[in-house]
Amino acid sequence: RGWTTFESAVSTEALARLAYFPGLGKLLEERLTPKVVEIDGAGPRVAEMEDRADEGMGPRNERVIAAIEAASFTGKGDKPVVVQLYRAYATKVNNAMVDSGEVVKGEYEGEYNAAGEREGRGVFRLANGDVYDGEWKAGKKEGR
Repeated sequence: RGWTTFESAVSTEALARLAYFPGLGKLLEERLTPKVVEIDGAGPRVAEMEDRADEGMGPRNERVIAAIEAASFTGKGDKPVVVQLYRAYATKVNNAMVDSGEVVKGEYEGEYNAAGEREGRGVFRLANGDVYDGEWKAGKKEGR
Protein backbone atom coordinates (compact mmCIF):
# COMPACT_ATOMS: atom_id res chain seq x y z
CA ARG A 1 0.00 0.00 0.00
CA GLY A 2 2.91 2.40 0.64
CA TRP A 3 4.24 2.45 -2.88
CA THR A 4 0.75 2.94 -4.36
CA THR A 5 0.25 5.94 -2.05
CA PHE A 6 3.49 7.37 -3.44
CA GLU A 7 2.49 6.63 -7.05
CA SER A 8 -0.87 8.34 -6.58
CA ALA A 9 0.80 11.41 -5.08
CA VAL A 10 3.43 11.85 -7.79
CA SER A 11 0.96 11.20 -10.61
CA THR A 12 -1.20 14.13 -9.44
CA GLU A 13 1.56 16.45 -8.15
CA ALA A 14 1.87 18.47 -11.34
CA LEU A 15 -1.92 18.81 -11.65
CA ALA A 16 -2.15 20.07 -8.08
CA ARG A 17 0.56 22.67 -8.68
CA LEU A 18 -0.73 23.73 -12.11
CA ALA A 19 -3.86 25.08 -10.42
CA TYR A 20 -1.63 27.94 -9.17
CA PHE A 21 0.01 28.48 -12.57
CA PRO A 22 -3.03 28.92 -14.84
CA GLY A 23 -1.02 30.25 -17.80
CA LEU A 24 1.31 27.26 -17.78
CA GLY A 25 -1.66 24.94 -17.22
CA LYS A 26 -3.49 26.35 -20.25
CA LEU A 27 -0.38 26.03 -22.41
CA LEU A 28 0.17 22.40 -21.40
CA GLU A 29 -3.53 21.62 -21.84
CA GLU A 30 -3.40 22.96 -25.41
CA ARG A 31 -0.28 20.96 -26.33
CA LEU A 32 -0.56 17.69 -24.40
CA THR A 33 -3.31 15.12 -24.20
CA PRO A 34 -4.45 14.35 -20.64
CA LYS A 35 -2.91 11.25 -19.13
CA VAL A 36 -4.35 11.24 -15.59
CA VAL A 37 -7.85 9.86 -15.09
CA GLU A 38 -9.83 10.57 -11.92
CA ILE A 39 -11.69 7.45 -10.79
CA ASP A 40 -13.41 8.86 -7.67
CA GLY A 41 -17.09 9.66 -8.00
CA ALA A 42 -19.66 8.59 -10.57
CA GLY A 43 -17.22 7.33 -13.17
CA PRO A 44 -13.81 7.80 -14.77
CA ARG A 45 -13.04 11.24 -16.21
CA VAL A 46 -9.95 13.24 -17.11
CA ALA A 47 -8.49 14.77 -13.93
CA GLU A 48 -8.28 18.54 -13.95
CA MET A 49 -6.09 21.04 -12.15
CA GLU A 50 -8.97 22.13 -9.92
CA ASP A 51 -9.42 18.56 -8.65
CA ARG A 52 -6.40 18.98 -6.40
CA ALA A 53 -6.32 22.75 -5.75
CA ASP A 54 -8.69 23.18 -2.85
CA GLU A 55 -6.29 22.52 0.01
CA GLY A 56 -3.13 24.50 -0.87
CA MET A 57 0.28 22.95 -1.51
CA GLY A 58 1.57 23.09 2.07
CA PRO A 59 -1.41 21.14 3.46
CA ARG A 60 -1.32 18.77 0.45
CA ASN A 61 2.34 17.95 1.06
CA GLU A 62 1.67 17.34 4.76
CA ARG A 63 -1.31 15.10 3.90
CA VAL A 64 0.69 13.08 1.37
CA ILE A 65 3.65 12.61 3.74
CA ALA A 66 1.29 11.59 6.56
CA ALA A 67 -0.37 9.04 4.23
CA ILE A 68 3.00 7.61 3.22
CA GLU A 69 4.09 7.39 6.86
CA ALA A 70 0.83 5.65 7.80
CA ALA A 71 1.10 3.16 4.92
CA SER A 72 2.51 -0.37 5.05
CA PHE A 73 5.77 -1.29 3.30
CA THR A 74 7.28 -4.72 2.84
CA GLY A 75 10.88 -3.44 2.94
CA LYS A 76 12.12 -2.29 6.36
CA GLY A 77 13.81 0.87 5.13
CA ASP A 78 11.28 1.82 2.43
CA LYS A 79 9.17 4.32 4.37
CA PRO A 80 11.82 7.05 4.93
CA VAL A 81 13.14 6.53 1.40
CA VAL A 82 9.67 7.00 -0.10
CA VAL A 83 9.03 10.15 1.97
CA GLN A 84 12.33 11.58 0.71
CA LEU A 85 11.53 10.56 -2.88
CA TYR A 86 8.19 12.38 -2.66
CA ARG A 87 9.77 15.52 -1.18
CA ALA A 88 12.45 15.57 -3.88
CA TYR A 89 9.89 15.03 -6.65
CA ALA A 90 7.54 17.74 -5.32
CA THR A 91 10.47 20.17 -5.13
CA LYS A 92 11.53 19.43 -8.71
CA VAL A 93 7.99 19.85 -10.04
CA ASN A 94 7.58 23.11 -8.13
CA ASN A 95 10.94 24.47 -9.31
CA ALA A 96 10.11 23.62 -12.92
CA MET A 97 6.87 25.57 -12.68
CA VAL A 98 8.47 28.51 -10.90
CA ASP A 99 11.17 28.57 -13.60
CA SER A 100 8.40 28.97 -16.20
CA GLY A 101 8.31 32.63 -15.21
CA GLU A 102 4.65 32.67 -14.20
CA VAL A 103 4.12 34.23 -10.78
CA VAL A 104 1.85 32.60 -8.21
CA LYS A 105 -0.86 35.02 -7.17
CA GLY A 106 -1.35 36.02 -3.56
CA GLU A 107 -2.52 38.67 -1.11
CA TYR A 108 -0.30 41.08 0.82
CA GLU A 109 -1.20 42.67 4.12
CA GLY A 110 1.33 45.06 5.58
CA GLU A 111 3.33 48.25 5.23
CA TYR A 112 4.26 50.13 2.04
CA ASN A 113 6.88 52.79 1.29
CA ALA A 114 6.26 56.15 -0.43
CA ALA A 115 6.76 54.52 -3.86
CA GLY A 116 3.91 52.06 -3.13
CA GLU A 117 6.25 49.06 -2.74
CA ARG A 118 6.02 46.56 0.07
CA GLU A 119 8.35 47.73 2.80
CA GLY A 120 8.56 47.04 6.52
CA ARG A 121 6.54 44.30 8.18
CA GLY A 122 4.03 42.32 6.12
CA VAL A 123 2.38 38.99 5.43
CA PHE A 124 2.08 37.57 1.91
CA ARG A 125 -0.34 34.66 1.48
CA LEU A 126 0.11 32.82 -1.79
CA ALA A 127 -2.79 31.12 -3.53
CA ASN A 128 -0.98 27.78 -3.12
CA GLY A 129 -1.17 28.01 0.67
CA ASP A 130 2.39 29.18 1.32
CA VAL A 131 2.83 32.19 3.63
CA TYR A 132 5.71 34.63 4.06
CA ASP A 133 5.46 36.62 7.29
CA GLY A 134 8.41 38.95 7.64
CA GLU A 135 10.27 42.02 6.52
CA TRP A 136 10.12 43.66 3.09
CA LYS A 137 12.39 46.20 1.43
CA ALA A 138 11.70 47.96 -1.89
CA GLY A 139 9.01 45.40 -2.76
CA LYS A 140 11.19 42.33 -2.08
CA LYS A 141 11.41 39.88 0.80
CA GLU A 142 14.13 40.83 3.25
CA GLY A 143 15.27 37.79 5.23
CA ARG A 144 13.78 34.29 5.22
